[in-house]
Amino acid sequence: MTAAVPEAPTAPGVRSWWGIPYATAERYRRPVVADFDADRPYDRKGVVSVQPDSGDWLEADSGMGEDCLNLNVWAPEEPAGEALPVAVYIHGGGFEYGANTQITSNASGLAATGRVVGVSINYRLGALGAVSLSQYGGALAEASNLCLQDVIAALAWIKRNIAHFGGDPDDVTVYGHSAGAFSTFGLLGAPAANGLYRRLAGFSGGPSRIQPAWWAEEHAHRFVTELGVADTPEKLLGLDTAALVAALHKVTPTDIGVRGGMLGTSIGVVLDAGQPGAVLRAHPMDVLASGTHRDVDILLSAGSDEMGWWVANDLDRFDPHTVEAVTDEIAGWRIPRTRARKIVDAYDRDGRTPAEVRAAYLTDYAFAVPAARSALAHAAAGGNAHLLLIGPAQGAPAVHGTEMYALVGQERPGRSAEQAERDTRIRDIVLDFATGARTRLWPAVIDRPDAEGVGDLPLDAGAHYRAVLDRYEGIARP
Repeated sequence: MTAAVPEAPTAPGVRSWWGIPYATAERYRRPVVADFDADRPYDRKGVVSVQPDSGDWLEADSGMGEDCLNLNVWAPEEPAGEALPVAVYIHGGGFEYGANTQITSNASGLAATGRVVGVSINYRLGALGAVSLSQYGGALAEASNLCLQDVIAALAWIKRNIAHFGGDPDDVTVYGHSAGAFSTFGLLGAPAANGLYRRLAGFSGGPSRIQPAWWAEEHAHRFVTELGVADTPEKLLGLDTAALVAALHKVTPTDIGVRGGMLGTSIGVVLDAGQPGAVLRAHPMDVLASGTHRDVDILLSAGSDEMGWWVANDLDRFDPHTVEAVTDEIAGWRIPRTRARKIVDAYDRDGRTPAEVRAAYLTDYAFAVPAARSALAHAAAGGNAHLLLIGPAQGAPAVHGTEMYALVGQERPGRSAEQAERDTRIRDIVLDFATGARTRLWPAVIDRPDAEGVGDLPLDAGAHYRAVLDRYEGIARP
């Protein structure tokens, strides 16, 4: 006898709809927006995207599979007198992991405030959503930026249907963490997404880490070669899902410093302009600078010790062992070694180990630099941009992911009073931004990276961003 799938969790003061199909998609084909059946109960979690591990931590009661394009909606139990702003959350996980079933994707905590309708989405990951195959044509001609195509399909569904849940289809904020933040800002470069959002917010990610087309094709070549189908890529359509996932994991760089470095040799959103089936027609940073989206408010945030997570949790792969090796890494970006050494010297202090030096520079280069540059570019083009820096709290270092519970209004188990205070402030920032309550936020960026800081920061947030911009002036962050 097959056990029944348990009903999805409910929350006090909130109405919940789980696992709503927003699109259908055949393998390596573009998503087709689905119709909405308002008569179904939507009281069980949906299938989550296929990923490299068992997914035990995903709280995915319905398992994982390719039929994963579903979303969850949370609305205040008492209907508002008018349509509410909509906050759409995109989970992170390096474009290989994560789901909308996790507590850190559960936006009931936002809906419980009565200020927004919350949404979280699943999208195809890894071997099924983050590999560019359109260059092979034929049945693979639509397989470019599938993960981003899924996000756009979800937003199209929301535009059509969110009014049923009390949401305003013309007042949608998209925000995400890490890979979710890169996808959020990838929307800027995708004409198909125009008109589907009003505000964009990125936490630990933004309009950067965009994969160049040359690497996307090289990565795909390694993928099909590993699977033995380089001469007949369409055979991917019939291969076992587990084999696809294992092959991609084998040919994808795993060192986070390499993935987040200058060359962008990872997986994720691809600058596929000029490629078959192009989705991203321009780099999101260029779109911000152009002013074509100046009417879109943006918020960008970084943690003060993003890469400290890898020092604590993945030291064997992350440790460069010597400070000179860190200098070698930066000099490998084809900048003068003297400049690379000067950058490293700025971090080689306070008794830091080589791994901590590497973590400190990558925190600034991979996260703080693009956040500040993006905010300044948008402001210069006439847009409204807010810049945030998240510091630690007792029991919660300011590492990658430290704010994930707060972003959806959830409480991290066992949190300290200091973390509760910090996280409540972060939650309220999300709500103020998503509701357009500018007067409740700090002043927007104008001609310098003025910023708000939350948590226990050792220095002023704006001063930190200014120092980082000076340190990396003239060094590209793709």
